[in-house]
Amino acid sequence: MKTIRQAIKSQLTSIHPRVYFLKSPDNAQFPYLVYTIQITDLSDNLKMVTLDVDGWDNKEDTTELEDLMVSVKNGLNRQVILNDNLFMSMYLDRQLVVPDDNPELSRRTNIFLGRLYER
Repeated sequence: MKTIRQAIKSQLTSIHPRVYFLKSPDNAQFPYLVYTIQITDLSDNLKMVTLDVDGWDNKEDTTELEDLMVSVKNGLNRQVILNDNLFMSMYLDRQLVVPDDNPELSRRTNIFLGRLYER
């Protein structure tokens, strides 16, 4: 899992500098991205990856957040992540507007599905 997380974080960091796994620190500067990963074994070395990328902002105008999520979509959809240990192809599955309990925060989610082959 560590190798997969590093590969995804590297790809996301090339899109936006503030990227966190699972949750952001309390003092995180807006806007930022938080990602989570689910991995399902399919057979032998083949795995299905579900990647959720949440964009967060605290501005009433969501234009910057929307633009950020378009950048995430463009940076991951139909992309291949390749290194010495893995080959992963990612495809956009869904884009969501997710309401938050805190009305001062805006959240958008892009969900990607991928195929992962580990060496």
